[in-house]
Amino acid sequence: MIFVAVGTQFPFNRLIQYMDDWAISDNNKTQENVIAQISEGDYLPTNIEYERFMSGETYNQNVRQASVFVSHAGMGNIISAREQQTPIIVINRQIILGEHRNDHQADGLKWMGKLDGVYTASTQEELYQHLQHINDLKPAKNSHVGNQHLSDTIADFILHGDNKESLVKL
Repeated sequence: MIFVAVGTQFPFNRLIQYMDDWAISDNNKTQENVIAQISEGDYLPTNIEYERFMSGETYNQNVRQASVFVSHAGMGNIISAREQQTPIIVINRQIILGEHRNDHQADGLKWMGKLDGVYTASTQEELYQHLQHINDLKPAKNSHVGNQHLSDTIADFILHGDNKESLVKL
């Protein structure tokens, strides 16, 4: 099963539509079932199961059971994926498409992709490329690293720039 979550603050119609289309495409060679948390999005999928919002328990259960977690580029979801030992593909919202207030998620993809177990995409093609190789996606090796260490490393990166060595350790 693939779990998709867009967070609770903003809809992410583009990601939900990408996954809805992928679910019935020839690209879904493994015939993976897709379950999504879609928030207040206008696009209502017809090929995947969805709920607008999920309880914390249901969300965590879906992350834990998923072969891969597909998400907006939010740190909360990355932390959840690491805790549950689930590989995650993150795709950024884009200001030019009216999906967010700024492009911080696009900027974040640069360092998020350096995190162990995190795969990044900014286009439908990149997302589908990762999904084509779903069996090759691996969770973080060091997911036992606590949230505090991850938060400290991210804060250090923000304050001091590209610290590749500390990101690789995550």
